[in-house]
Amino acid sequence: MKSETLIISSHSTQGLNEKIKKYQEEGYVVVGSHQVVETHHQNRFRGQDHVDTIIDREYSITIKKEV
Repeated sequence: MKSETLIISSHSTQGLNEKIKKYQEEGYVVVGSHQVVETHHQNRFRGQDHVDTIIDREYSITIKKEV
C-alpha cells in the first residue's frame, strides 16, 4: 500500500486549521504535531528608543493519506 505525505503551512493558526479540515475531508490524517517557524523578526525604533517588534510566523504540519 502506498501513501502520500504532504506538508501544509499557513501564516496563521486559523488558516492552518482550515487547511487541515479540508484535507481531512479528502482522507488525509495528521502525522505528529505542528511546527512554528519565525520567518521575519524586525525591531522598530524611533531614534534610539525601541518602539515595538514585528514578528511573522509560519505554521506547518505533516499530513498523510493511504492511496
